[in-house]
Amino acid sequence: MKLRRSDRRQKRQQRWLWGIIIILITCSSLSTLAMAQANQLVVKANFLNVRIGPSLSYETLTRVKRGETLTILSKKNQWYQVRLAGDKIGWVASWLIDNNEANTSSNTIGIIKAPNTNVQKYPQNDSEVLGTLAQLQKVNIVYTQNNWSQILFNDTVGWVPNSELIITDKIAQNIWNNHHQKSTIRSVTTLQNNTKILAKPDPDSKVVAHITDKTTLPYLGKEGDFYKIRLNSGESGYIASWLVSISSSEHAVKSAATKLSEATIVIDPGHGGADTGALTNNQKHTEKGYTLDTAKRLKKQLQQSGANVILTRNNDSGLDLASRARLANKLNADVFLSLHFDSTPVASKASGITTYYYSGKKDRPLAQSLHKQLEDLPLPDRGLRFGDYEVIRENEQPAVLIEGGYLNNKHDNKQIANPEYRQKLAVGIAQGLSDYFK
Repeated sequence: MKLRRSDRRQKRQQRWLWGIIIILITCSSLSTLAMAQANQLVVKANFLNVRIGPSLSYETLTRVKRGETLTILSKKNQWYQVRLAGDKIGWVASWLIDNNEANTSSNTIGIIKAPNTNVQKYPQNDSEVLGTLAQLQKVNIVYTQNNWSQILFNDTVGWVPNSELIITDKIAQNIWNNHHQKSTIRSVTTLQNNTKILAKPDPDSKVVAHITDKTTLPYLGKEGDFYKIRLNSGESGYIASWLVSISSSEHAVKSAATKLSEATIVIDPGHGGADTGALTNNQKHTEKGYTLDTAKRLKKQLQQSGANVILTRNNDSGLDLASRARLANKLNADVFLSLHFDSTPVASKASGITTYYYSGKKDRPLAQSLHKQLEDLPLPDRGLRFGDYEVIRENEQPAVLIEGGYLNNKHDNKQIANPEYRQKLAVGIAQGLSDYFK
């Protein structure tokens, strides 16, 4: 049977249409394959932090290792949202994905302009200070954003304002290699609250302690993926390496101060708010008032020497003990000093000034320097003593607690109530700190 011309035309159109459909399907498949490949990335860094949000200010969700494949779900600014094993969702910094320990040919050398330049944890002036850098020191610049540069620092990364840097066009690879070869781990800092410390380097091992806050701990060694650390109690344990940052200094929060003018000093006026502390015999004057007055006098003395001084409280406000020690840790202070005035259950049973320390290695040298300058004050010298007080026990910085006399002793109280005595106490402490940093 002969097909009509219109039928033949229809058949040709159908064949042409099917050809177009096949081409489109083929292109679609290839496009889908290309898209799938484009949305996959292979981690080339030794490890890569995955955070719960698209910013360095978010907590670390987990770490992925070299060779792992991540699926990109979306992009926000310089961050990729990725799918992990087990369908976990997190964010990774796009500029670190291809870096081998943040070391690529795109990294450049920066030169620090001023002495004791702070390295911040985040690109913000009020963020935690990780440490300081010397004038003319060369650094490896990993990334730059919003007038800040991210640099390699103590086996991790930190931020420095571009205004504090001379940014060159030289490749920074050799700086990192030399630094990494010479670096040794001295301490680790937990990245999150409630971190488990294990009895053995095994995730199924017995839990011997929980670290409730972000804390710096002395490093003792490494076994597999676990770091061996020492707790404040003196006991040792193991912590998963992906739960901590590492530092080549004994205390990650210690700065490079070599004289008082370079130092950051945290002064803690004891008590405050509803906690009055000790009372005078007539109940009219409180320890919290005298400690705040003395702290302000001491701050003024230290600032005249160029020191950076922070008070744990500037007014009659309450503050728990853990927060006082934690403040010094967060600020990377060189010294923490807690000021108090004592009392006894029975009036006038004790008199004099006592200087307390907790760690013989960390705190005692500071206590000795301070004590030497307090011997000539018009109150008896009760000497150096061990004190198991939370504000110095839980401090990663050299920390001392001073009892400047007894409020319920008539002789001591007469001195403490006199502003001249509190001024002499402040001057003596300032001189002791100056001696300590020589």
